[in-house]
Amino acid sequence: MTKLLALDTVFEQCSVAILDNDMVLAETTIAGSRGQTETILPMIDELLKETKLSLADFDVLAFNRGPGAFSGIRINTAVVQALSFAHELPCVGVSSLYALANAFFVHRKTTHNLGENAIIASCIDARQNEVYAGFYQVKNDKLVTISDEKLLAYGSEVVADFVIGNGGEFVQTAGKKITLNPTASDIGKIAYVDYLNNGGVTAKNALPVYLRHNAWKTLAEQGKK
Repeated sequence: MTKLLALDTVFEQCSVAILDNDMVLAETTIAGSRGQTETILPMIDELLKETKLSLADFDVLAFNRGPGAFSGIRINTAVVQALSFAHELPCVGVSSLYALANAFFVHRKTTHNLGENAIIASCIDARQNEVYAGFYQVKNDKLVTISDEKLLAYGSEVVADFVIGNGGEFVQTAGKKITLNPTASDIGKIAYVDYLNNGGVTAKNALPVYLRHNAWKTLAEQGKK
Protein backbone atom coordinates (compact mmCIF):
# COMPACT_ATOMS: atom_id res chain seq x y z
CA MET A 1 0.00 0.00 0.00
CA THR A 2 1.27 3.45 -0.93
CA LYS A 3 0.29 6.44 1.16
CA LEU A 4 0.46 9.84 -0.54
CA LEU A 5 0.16 13.39 0.74
CA ALA A 6 -0.95 15.61 -2.16
CA LEU A 7 -0.94 19.42 -2.30
CA ASP A 8 -2.21 22.12 -4.63
CA THR A 9 -1.92 25.89 -4.31
CA VAL A 10 -1.70 26.59 -8.05
CA PHE A 11 -5.40 26.58 -8.99
CA GLU A 12 -6.20 29.62 -6.81
CA GLN A 13 -6.97 27.42 -3.82
CA CYS A 14 -5.40 25.58 -0.92
CA SER A 15 -6.09 21.88 -1.32
CA VAL A 16 -4.65 18.97 0.64
CA ALA A 17 -5.48 15.28 0.25
CA ILE A 18 -4.33 12.02 1.79
CA LEU A 19 -4.55 8.92 -0.38
CA ASP A 20 -3.97 5.22 0.14
CA ASN A 21 -2.94 4.05 -3.33
CA ASP A 22 -5.53 5.89 -5.48
CA MET A 23 -8.23 5.88 -2.80
CA VAL A 24 -8.89 9.21 -1.08
CA LEU A 25 -8.82 8.91 2.70
CA ALA A 26 -9.35 12.60 3.43
CA GLU A 27 -9.33 15.92 1.58
CA THR A 28 -9.94 19.57 2.30
CA THR A 29 -9.98 22.51 -0.10
CA ILE A 30 -10.27 26.25 0.54
CA ALA A 31 -10.96 28.44 -2.47
CA GLY A 32 -8.94 31.60 -3.09
CA SER A 33 -5.28 32.48 -3.45
CA ARG A 34 -4.96 34.78 -0.42
CA GLY A 35 -3.13 33.59 2.67
CA GLN A 36 -1.95 30.32 1.17
CA THR A 37 1.38 30.48 3.01
CA GLU A 38 -0.38 30.73 6.38
CA THR A 39 -3.12 28.22 5.51
CA ILE A 40 -1.42 25.23 3.92
CA LEU A 41 0.54 23.87 6.92
CA PRO A 42 -2.40 23.99 9.38
CA MET A 43 -4.51 22.21 6.75
CA ILE A 44 -1.92 19.44 6.54
CA ASP A 45 -1.86 19.14 10.33
CA GLU A 46 -5.66 18.90 10.50
CA LEU A 47 -5.81 16.10 7.93
CA LEU A 48 -3.06 14.20 9.72
CA LYS A 49 -5.06 14.42 12.94
CA GLU A 50 -8.26 13.40 11.15
CA THR A 51 -6.64 10.29 9.66
CA LYS A 52 -4.49 9.58 12.76
CA LEU A 53 -1.38 9.54 10.58
CA SER A 54 2.04 11.18 10.84
CA LEU A 55 4.41 12.13 8.05
CA ALA A 56 6.47 9.06 8.95
CA ASP A 57 3.57 6.94 7.60
CA PHE A 58 3.82 8.32 4.07
CA ASP A 59 5.65 6.93 1.07
CA VAL A 60 5.55 9.90 -1.29
CA LEU A 61 4.57 13.56 -1.61
CA ALA A 62 2.62 14.80 -4.63
CA PHE A 63 2.39 18.41 -5.77
CA ASN A 64 1.17 20.60 -8.60
CA ARG A 65 4.42 21.72 -10.26
CA GLY A 66 2.79 24.23 -12.61
CA PRO A 67 2.64 26.07 -14.90
CA GLY A 68 0.30 28.63 -13.39
CA ALA A 69 0.31 31.44 -10.86
CA PHE A 70 3.90 32.08 -9.81
CA SER A 71 3.14 32.57 -6.10
CA GLY A 72 1.02 29.42 -5.96
CA ILE A 73 3.74 27.32 -7.61
CA ARG A 74 6.39 28.77 -5.31
CA ILE A 75 4.37 28.00 -2.16
CA ASN A 76 3.45 24.50 -3.33
CA THR A 77 7.02 23.61 -4.24
CA ALA A 78 8.59 25.14 -1.13
CA VAL A 79 6.30 23.22 1.24
CA VAL A 80 6.87 19.93 -0.56
CA GLN A 81 10.63 20.42 -0.69
CA ALA A 82 10.74 21.22 3.04
CA LEU A 83 8.65 18.19 4.00
CA SER A 84 10.61 15.97 1.65
CA PHE A 85 13.95 17.08 3.07
CA ALA A 86 12.84 16.84 6.69
CA HIS A 87 11.25 13.40 6.38
CA GLU A 88 13.30 11.90 3.53
CA LEU A 89 10.26 11.41 1.34
CA PRO A 90 10.34 11.21 -2.47
CA CYS A 91 8.28 13.71 -4.49
CA VAL A 92 6.21 13.51 -7.65
CA GLY A 93 5.37 16.71 -9.51
CA VAL A 94 2.20 16.79 -11.61
CA SER A 95 1.57 19.14 -14.52
CA SER A 96 -1.27 21.58 -13.89
CA LEU A 97 -2.21 21.36 -17.57
CA TYR A 98 -2.35 17.57 -17.55
CA ALA A 99 -4.30 17.66 -14.28
CA LEU A 100 -6.95 19.88 -15.92
CA ALA A 101 -7.34 17.61 -18.93
CA ASN A 102 -7.31 14.45 -16.82
CA ALA A 103 -9.91 15.77 -14.37
CA PHE A 104 -12.25 16.39 -17.28
CA PHE A 105 -11.39 13.04 -18.86
CA VAL A 106 -12.01 11.08 -15.65
CA HIS A 107 -15.03 12.89 -14.24
CA ARG A 108 -16.96 14.07 -17.29
CA LYS A 109 -16.17 11.85 -20.25
CA THR A 110 -19.55 10.10 -20.13
CA THR A 111 -21.66 13.25 -19.81
CA HIS A 112 -19.84 15.02 -22.66
CA ASN A 113 -19.67 12.09 -25.11
CA LEU A 114 -15.91 12.07 -24.95
CA GLY A 115 -15.08 9.48 -27.58
CA GLU A 116 -11.95 7.89 -28.98
CA ASN A 117 -9.45 10.36 -30.53
CA ALA A 118 -11.09 13.39 -28.91
CA ILE A 119 -8.59 16.21 -28.42
CA ILE A 120 -8.54 18.11 -25.13
CA ALA A 121 -6.66 21.39 -24.75
CA SER A 122 -5.86 22.76 -21.31
CA CYS A 123 -5.54 26.54 -21.12
CA ILE A 124 -4.59 28.55 -18.02
CA ASP A 125 -4.52 32.34 -18.04
CA ALA A 126 -0.84 33.36 -17.82
CA ARG A 127 -1.54 37.12 -17.76
CA GLN A 128 0.57 39.43 -19.93
CA ASN A 129 -1.77 38.57 -22.86
CA GLU A 130 -0.76 34.89 -22.89
CA VAL A 131 -2.12 31.50 -21.83
CA TYR A 132 -0.33 28.33 -20.79
CA ALA A 133 -1.49 25.50 -23.05
CA GLY A 134 -1.17 21.73 -23.26
CA PHE A 135 -2.76 19.31 -25.74
CA TYR A 136 -3.96 15.76 -25.10
CA GLN A 137 -5.85 13.05 -26.97
CA VAL A 138 -8.01 10.10 -25.95
CA LYS A 139 -6.49 6.87 -27.24
CA ASN A 140 -7.57 3.40 -26.14
CA ASP A 141 -9.53 5.00 -23.29
CA LYS A 142 -6.39 6.70 -21.98
CA LEU A 143 -5.27 10.32 -22.05
CA VAL A 144 -2.10 10.80 -24.11
CA THR A 145 0.04 13.93 -24.32
CA ILE A 146 0.40 15.08 -27.92
CA SER A 147 2.43 18.29 -27.57
CA ASP A 148 4.85 20.09 -25.29
CA GLU A 149 3.44 22.63 -22.85
CA LYS A 150 3.67 26.11 -24.34
CA LEU A 151 2.72 29.76 -24.10
CA LEU A 152 0.14 31.05 -26.58
CA ALA A 153 -0.85 34.65 -27.24
CA TYR A 154 -4.38 35.80 -26.43
CA GLY A 155 -6.54 35.28 -29.49
CA SER A 156 -4.63 32.23 -30.73
CA GLU A 157 -6.65 29.57 -32.51
CA VAL A 158 -6.84 26.34 -30.53
CA VAL A 159 -7.87 23.23 -32.45
CA ALA A 160 -9.55 20.88 -29.96
CA ASP A 161 -12.87 19.27 -29.16
CA PHE A 162 -12.78 20.62 -25.61
CA VAL A 163 -10.83 23.51 -24.06
CA ILE A 164 -10.49 23.17 -20.29
CA GLY A 165 -9.46 25.90 -17.84
CA ASN A 166 -9.78 29.62 -17.18
CA GLY A 167 -7.62 30.48 -20.20
CA GLY A 168 -10.27 29.22 -22.60
CA GLU A 169 -11.99 32.59 -22.74
CA PHE A 170 -8.84 34.14 -24.22
CA VAL A 171 -8.44 31.81 -27.21
CA GLN A 172 -10.41 31.14 -30.36
CA THR A 173 -11.75 27.63 -30.76
CA ALA A 174 -14.62 25.65 -32.23
CA GLY A 175 -14.41 23.31 -29.25
CA LYS A 176 -16.53 23.45 -26.13
CA LYS A 177 -15.07 25.61 -23.34
CA ILE A 178 -15.27 24.23 -19.80
CA THR A 179 -13.88 25.70 -16.58
CA LEU A 180 -13.06 23.43 -13.66
CA ASN A 181 -10.53 23.15 -10.85
CA PRO A 182 -8.79 19.88 -10.08
CA THR A 183 -8.14 19.44 -6.37
CA ALA A 184 -5.32 17.77 -4.45
CA SER A 185 -6.94 14.34 -4.77
CA ASP A 186 -6.79 14.67 -8.57
CA ILE A 187 -3.09 15.54 -8.25
CA GLY A 188 -2.55 12.58 -5.93
CA LYS A 189 -4.21 10.03 -8.22
CA ILE A 190 -2.04 11.08 -11.16
CA ALA A 191 1.07 11.07 -8.96
CA TYR A 192 0.27 7.57 -7.67
CA VAL A 193 0.43 6.10 -11.18
CA ASP A 194 3.58 8.09 -11.96
CA TYR A 195 5.21 6.92 -8.72
CA LEU A 196 4.48 3.26 -9.50
CA ASN A 197 5.96 3.61 -12.99
CA ASN A 198 8.87 5.97 -12.38
CA GLY A 199 9.43 6.39 -8.66
CA GLY A 200 9.90 9.85 -7.15
CA VAL A 201 12.65 12.46 -6.94
CA THR A 202 14.51 14.02 -4.05
CA ALA A 203 13.67 17.41 -2.56
CA LYS A 204 16.30 19.25 -4.61
CA ASN A 205 14.85 17.78 -7.80
CA ALA A 206 11.23 18.58 -6.95
CA LEU A 207 11.25 21.53 -9.31
CA PRO A 208 8.54 23.94 -10.46
CA VAL A 209 7.66 24.57 -14.10
CA TYR A 210 6.96 28.20 -14.99
CA LEU A 211 7.25 28.19 -18.83
CA ARG A 212 7.66 31.97 -18.72
CA HIS A 213 11.33 32.16 -17.79
CA ASN A 214 11.23 35.78 -16.64
CA ALA A 215 8.39 35.15 -14.17
CA TRP A 216 10.59 35.61 -11.11
CA LYS A 217 12.62 38.57 -12.38
CA THR A 218 12.12 42.17 -11.31
CA LEU A 219 10.43 44.60 -13.66
CA ALA A 220 13.83 46.22 -14.35
CA GLU A 221 15.31 42.83 -15.23
CA GLN A 222 12.40 42.26 -17.60
CA GLY A 223 13.25 45.56 -19.32
CA LYS A 224 10.18 47.32 -17.93
CA LYS A 225 9.92 50.62 -16.13
